[in-house]
Amino acid sequence: TGDVADGRGCFEQSWRALESARVHTVSGNHDRWLLTDKVRHVPHAQCRKQISDQGIEFLSSLPKVVRLETLGGELRLCHGVAEDDMAKVWPGTEATTIRRSEELDEWLAEPNGPAFVINGHMHFRTLIDFEHCHLVNAGTLKGAHAGVTVLDLLSRKLTSVNLDDDGSVYRSQCHSLDERYNRRIWNNTAAFDGRWQPVSLHLTDGRRSAA
Repeated sequence: TGDVADGRGCFEQSWRALESARVHTVSGNHDRWLLTDKVRHVPHAQCRKQISDQGIEFLSSLPKVVRLETLGGELRLCHGVAEDDMAKVWPGTEATTIRRSEELDEWLAEPNGPAFVINGHMHFRTLIDFEHCHLVNAGTLKGAHAGVTVLDLLSRKLTSVNLDDDGSVYRSQCHSLDERYNRRIWNNTAAFDGRWQPVSLHLTDGRRSAA
């Protein structure tokens, strides 16, 4: 979901791994910043002159949005929301601010809109349920909430996998997309009212198991 550039690790190895595995990848704000040599004061930032010509070509070729047809309907992959790589979506809680998105609401209003929107940017893996769409924030591979989420289209389940700094990998959460009894379902982000219990895809469920 973008932000291949910057952060710990080797950028050259990262983009080559993505390309060789033919991973669908979108551009994030850090990728855009690297290409324009802006906001280079962030921790572990890389400068354009440090990147190979092939790496620059890879970043320059990344789209803002990827649309895929799946068994469960259309899936749209982006970094923030649509073309805005800085956008965030958050229904809000008593302690956090609501973040709405006109771009996402336009997608949700389409007659044959996406069944899934997978994004990143927030660095916090979560699931937000809309009437005919599931928004999954893929999170980050570094920091306090590092991990990945597996979307199984046959079982229609999300399985979250945590990555700890000590190298351990373990299953964190498993959520059914269809059994939404304890989760709020929104019409669109305009309906967000700040009364939401976040669906975390990181918190452990007490049954730490090998992934």
